[in-house]
Parts: sequence; C-alpha cells; structure tokens
Amino acid sequence: MRLYDPKQRFRGINPLFQWVTTMLNALRKGSKTWTGKIIMIVAGMALVISLGFGDVFRSGGSSAAIARVGDVEIPTTRFAAEFRREMQRIQRSIPTLTTEQAISMGLVDQVMNRLVSEALIAEEAENLGVSVADIMVRNEILTQNVFLNEDGEFDRERYELALQRARLTPEIYEDMIRADIRSDQLIHTVAGNRAAPRALSDALYRFRNEARAARIAIIPSDAVHDIGTPSASEIDTYYNEHAASFTAPEYRAITYLLLTPESILGEVELSDADLMAQYNAHAAAYDTPEQRDVQQILSSDEALIREGRNMLNAGQSFEQVAEALSARGATELEMGGIERAGLPAEAGDVVFQLAVGTASDLVQTALGWHIFQVDEITPARRIAFEEVRDDLLREMSLDAAVDSLYRLSTVLEDELAGGASLEQAGQAIDIETVIIPSLDQRGQSASGSPALGELPDAREIVQAAYNTESGADSVLVETEAGNYFLLRVDSITPPALRSLDSVRLQVLDGWSKGARNNQAERAANSLAERVRGGESLAAAAQAARYDVVLVNELLRDGVSDERGVSREIIAGIFAQNQAAPEPVIGRIAEGYAVAMLSGVTAAEPANEETYAKQLSIEIGRERGADISALYRYSLSTRHEISTNQQAMQAFLNTP
Repeated sequence: MRLYDPKQRFRGINPLFQWVTTMLNALRKGSKTWTGKIIMIVAGMALVISLGFGDVFRSGGSSAAIARVGDVEIPTTRFAAEFRREMQRIQRSIPTLTTEQAISMGLVDQVMNRLVSEALIAEEAENLGVSVADIMVRNEILTQNVFLNEDGEFDRERYELALQRARLTPEIYEDMIRADIRSDQLIHTVAGNRAAPRALSDALYRFRNEARAARIAIIPSDAVHDIGTPSASEIDTYYNEHAASFTAPEYRAITYLLLTPESILGEVELSDADLMAQYNAHAAAYDTPEQRDVQQILSSDEALIREGRNMLNAGQSFEQVAEALSARGATELEMGGIERAGLPAEAGDVVFQLAVGTASDLVQTALGWHIFQVDEITPARRIAFEEVRDDLLREMSLDAAVDSLYRLSTVLEDELAGGASLEQAGQAIDIETVIIPSLDQRGQSASGSPALGELPDAREIVQAAYNTESGADSVLVETEAGNYFLLRVDSITPPALRSLDSVRLQVLDGWSKGARNNQAERAANSLAERVRGGESLAAAAQAARYDVVLVNELLRDGVSDERGVSREIIAGIFAQNQAAPEPVIGRIAEGYAVAMLSGVTAAEPANEETYAKQLSIEIGRERGADISALYRYSLSTRHEISTNQQAMQAFLNTP
C-alpha cells in the first residue's frame, strides 16, 4: 500500500469541513432558542431514521448481502456474527434474555446501524482513494495484548481460540480491524485534533479555577440537645415511615455448577517427556546470570571517598573504613545477589571484574563516588529441570485445562439439552454442584456473611441468580475471569418486614439520630437569622458555643476534606454575590453548618500556562467529537442505503 498524503487525498473534504463547522456553530448558537432546539431535534431524528429500519431501505444487493451502502455490501454472515456477539454481551448481564426479546427491544436495528455507519466510512474512503493495506491489519493484530504469550510474542493458538470463543471467523475479525483503521484515518482527518480558541478555554479556566474562602460555623448533630424520650406512638410512626430500612431483602436459594481450570486439573495427563520438551523449548528462560554480594561506600564528596581508598591501602579493613566514613556523612550499603544489569554500566564493569575480598578503586556514577568490595560470587547457571518440574507441571496443566473448558462447557449444555438435571450434568463431567441456602442481591447470606465467599465470579453468579425464575436453570455463562457456570434457582423468599420487637434498638437509634438532626437544623436556621439581623457569624457562633473554621481555596467543582465543607455548602458559597453575601445553610458530616463568603480569588490563565493550554486541547478534542458526529450524519445523506429484505427476513426467521 502507498501511504496516502492527506493534503492530496483529502483536499476535497475541506469544503465539507467548512460546512460542518458552520453547521455546528449555528446549531450550538441556535440551540439556546426554541427554534434552535427544534432544529436539533429534527436533525437527530433524521439521523436515526437514516440509519434505522424505515422506508429509506430498499431491496437490492447480492443474496449474500443483508444491506448495501453505495457499492459496499454488508454480508449476512457479518451481520449475524455481530448480532451473536451483542447477544452474548447482553446475556452476561441478563442471562434469561431470548433472541425474540432482543429483537423486539431493537437489537437488530442497533447492530445494523453500527454496520451501516462503518460501511458509510468504507464507501467514502473508496471514493477518496483511501485504502488499508493487509500489512496494516496484520501489524495491528500482532500487537494486541490478548493474543500475546508470556514472552510477549503473537500466539496463533490464542488468536484462534479467542476468535472461536467470540464466534468470529478470522475473515470477519480482520474486516473489523480494517474498518477500525479506515475509520480512524478518515474521521481524524475531518475532525482533526485542533485546540479550541484560547478565549474560550481561558473563560472556562477562570470559571473552573476561581477560588473562594468562607467562615463556617459548625452545629454538630451529636451535641447535647433536649430530644426527650419517644412515646410508643412515635416509635410506631418512625418504624412504619422507615419500613424499608427494617425489611429483610429477597433471598434466593440456588444450586450452581462452576467450571474453572483448577476444577479440571485432574483430567490433564502430562508425561515427563511433555514437561522436558517444554523445558527445552524455553531453556533460555531458566538461565540465571552471575550474581554477587557487594558492599559499597558512597558519597558525593570525592575527597572523602579518596581518603577511604587511602585507608584501605594502609591496611584497614573495608568494615573499618565504612564505619569511619559513615560517621563523616558517607553512606554504607550492602547488596545481596546483585546482577550486572542491576548496576550502572560504569559500576558493573568494575564490580564484575573484582575477585572475592578485594575492593575497587574510586568509581564515579550519576549517584556520586563509590568504593565497592565483593564478598561472594554465585556463578551463572541454568536451573535444572528437576527444580522447576512441579512449576512446569502446574503451568502446563492449567494451560491445558483452560483449553478444555470450552469443550466441557459444550458437553454440559448437551447434557442439559438432553433432559439431565444440573446435578446429573455435573456428574457427567465430574464436577460437583454447590448449594447456597440464601443469597441476596448484594451477595450476602441471611446471616450477613458473603454467601459465595471470596469467589472471583460471585458478582456474576448473583446477577444470574436474580435474572432466573424460581425452579429454572440459567443459561451457561462465561465469566470475565474465563470460567463457566450454570445455576438453578431452588426457591425465592420474598422481602419481609421484620417485627418491631426484633428491630426495636435500631428503631430507637434511628429516631434519636433523626431528632438530633432536626434540632441541629433548627439551630442552624436560628444562627443564620441572627446573622441576617446584622450580627457577625463569629459573634453569633461564639455566643452559642459553636466552632468556627476558616476555609480557603474552595473550588466550584472541587471536593474538599476541610471540616465543615460539603458539596451543598460549596454550591451555596459560589451562588453568593461577593458584594452582599447571605448565610448559607447546609448538611455536613458533623450535622449542619452556616457559612459566610469571606473572599474571592480570581483565576488567571497566564499564571498556569501549561494547564491552560491543556484545557484548550481538551475542549478542541470534544469539539472534534461533535464534528465527527455531524460528518457521519452528512455521509448518510450523500450515499444510497438499501437493505435486502429477503435476507433480513430469513435471518429473523432462523431458529
């Protein structure tokens, strides 16, 4: 492929870019009026209609294509693969979702819209002479982490297994990669990466970074307030008004079957010959370089280290010299098992030529001046097969088990499809079922402990349990950790209000906290009234024996851990007019607070030039996303879009 020259290939887009920019600005300005809002709504509806299933689609294209955009066909196989992938993704959250339900919810439209959008880019790229060479697709795939082995190299087996699990063919996946690269090339050229005008970003900078100070009086809710003792009727009222707080959640009893690599390790049989072959294939990984135990004396003072070298020449031991120089500011360090690569090059060249018990001359590195002494040498060697045999066995067994999981999951599905119970299906693959007597939506048992323990797949099991009807089996779910599970909901215990006698202490505690909060709120309102009457906040708070704190540099969108500050207080402070501030009342962690604006510090972009420039770039990036959306819409109006209704109907009728 010849790398395209954006200036040549995309010269024809400049008028379009100007139109898109003008359109965007007009829509943004106009959206502030009712007329503008109507235009925005109509434009949005037009985009939905143009990419949806409406009269705009007409039959046409080859029998193997489900839709056509200009000269670009969308193969039925590609549409089916994308639909299956979306179904799998959704079923991880809603395992009971059927194909019919997904179609009725608009999944067909969603998948088709995405493929049509991709085809629009492909058609436009073809018209402009933009192509994606096979080598570009290949290089992208070779660098994707999911396909790399432990050595960071592309592993074809991993690649094929990953596509198999995703139910994709290499051809479809490579077309997807090609489409992504083509879209990036075209959209980036149109939307660009232009920074926003500094006038705009500076205005936003000033708004975001204006700082305000406030004096805050704190009225704690745990202060000694006369709340009295609740009557029986007050307790009943609080209990009934807060019934949700005293209601036991729904619990479900489940039986589940979990397939993990560890659970099928016993099936894996590996001989010593298999292990030895793996060992020999990765023999270099078992080579350990020479290591040395080293002492050193370090200082930035060359004269001090040179004096130490003279002391060694005079017959003093390294330990004596290190002790003497340490008392004068030098640093003494011991390094055990150090490799040559673990030292600066200039130090490594010296240390790894020293004999045991000998000290070096002065060595200078970026850290300062050194004297080294080697105490022990461990020669380079290759770790023997016997030393790593057990580790190799577990590693290779796990790899083999991972490869077997998918096969066993299909056996499990076949057993269930044949009428076997969950327990019988488990016996067929030698995996025991697990019974959970009670499980709520947080994963807690009726006793309050984690029902599934520390199981990595717990969240997904809980989700599936609450998307499955009583007495029914869930679908087979592949978890984010790469395991598989099936479950049956054995019974459902609906939510139930706990009796007043069983939660009386919690009711009393809740009533008391509510009463104290109410008292604190009334006290805060009383304090604010005194301030409005002309008394200073400090004087009014002192008379009531409330703490007053001074808080500086509050930001409009910031989060502060200062005492007396909450989002409610910050919002109130920034709503005040500096010339005539009013007291602000708000909830805080301790109870309530009354705050008064005491100062405003304007933000000046010139003082934070680097940050201001970055903000300009971020706003420009957001504007580019808007331009990209409008550009995609413009393509839908310039290229003919049609659908093969027979192919679509055949797909919808496929069981």
